[in-house]
Amino acid sequence: MTTGGIRINRVELALCRLPLKKPVLLGSVRVETRDYVCLRVVTNTGLEGFSIGYRSGSNLFEALQMIAPRLIGRDALMRQAFNLEFEAGHIPARAGYVRALSLIDVALWDITAKAAGVPLYILLGGVRTEVPAMPVVGFSYAERAIAEIEDEIERHCGDGETLLKVMIKGPDVGGNTRFVQALASKFADKVNLAVDAHWSWRSISEALETCRRIDDFNLAFIEDPFLPQQWRLAGELRSKLKTPVAVGEDVLDPYGFLDLVQNVDVLRVDATGSGGVMAAMNAIALAAAHGRRVLPHVFPYLHLHIACAQSTVMAVEYIPEHTGTDPVRKLLTEFPTIKRGKFQVSDQPGAGCELQWARVCEYAEAARGFE
Repeated sequence: MTTGGIRINRVELALCRLPLKKPVLLGSVRVETRDYVCLRVVTNTGLEGFSIGYRSGSNLFEALQMIAPRLIGRDALMRQAFNLEFEAGHIPARAGYVRALSLIDVALWDITAKAAGVPLYILLGGVRTEVPAMPVVGFSYAERAIAEIEDEIERHCGDGETLLKVMIKGPDVGGNTRFVQALASKFADKVNLAVDAHWSWRSISEALETCRRIDDFNLAFIEDPFLPQQWRLAGELRSKLKTPVAVGEDVLDPYGFLDLVQNVDVLRVDATGSGGVMAAMNAIALAAAHGRRVLPHVFPYLHLHIACAQSTVMAVEYIPEHTGTDPVRKLLTEFPTIKRGKFQVSDQPGAGCELQWARVCEYAEAARGFE
């Protein structure tokens, strides 16, 4: 494999808004659709690279429309050169483009791995071929009986999964406490339960109203008590709890990770939103140097490859299809297999994000192509 011969000659974008079977609550945020931005990069050799990410209320699709034309004619294997060049020219607006550059980076890594004829995890180093799977369940618990959520958890216990996350509604102190206590007591000997507050709190006193009440339930971690840039508050809360604190999936750069990693127990990373594959690898290395564990943010088809190249990653998160809250499988060619509670990495060349582009176009609310 040499550089120079693999040039980008077409870039395609699509925004797919897929309705959920019923609205869900992420903390106190109500979600009725999942909005995915899909990217396809086509080269002169016929190799194609794919990536997909959540729009999450951002200008991701618009940012990609602005950047995509600049990819035409470039060497698809010189990923970092493009990232650094673009960043240098857009420092004031960098925050608005990080998610777009992340998807470009993932698609170019996909091409690079295919050009090398190996799966991404091998290209990144390769330390294992399976990683524990962590399902996320209990969406919209305030609107559902706890018995329904207990049935969900039982289902995953039967599949051999031992780490599991549920969402809580931040402002509802009493409801949070009763909900977590019920699950923690019922499944104490079966699963290690984690909770996600989804940035519900803005002060230590507000967070402690719930966190102190659930601190004796032997939770795996409390995730996102505050915004990621509130790393000082995360550190202060951590010092007052026995329960580990997890934050990080929306950090924008290595400087943010450097601040955050010293103030959390579990660092969350997301290659689709924080700069791409190498940015995620660098964040994981930083976590390892500080003795922290790492948990990637969903997108298991991609993050499984990163986890199989980094032993610091404790598990790979995913949203089960039966929850009806992440219909991404409609756009993918395949989803990684889980056996005995562990994701099994594929040996197919690439980064694991293979999209059915005809299906993407079928669901697209907006689409653009550049060549």
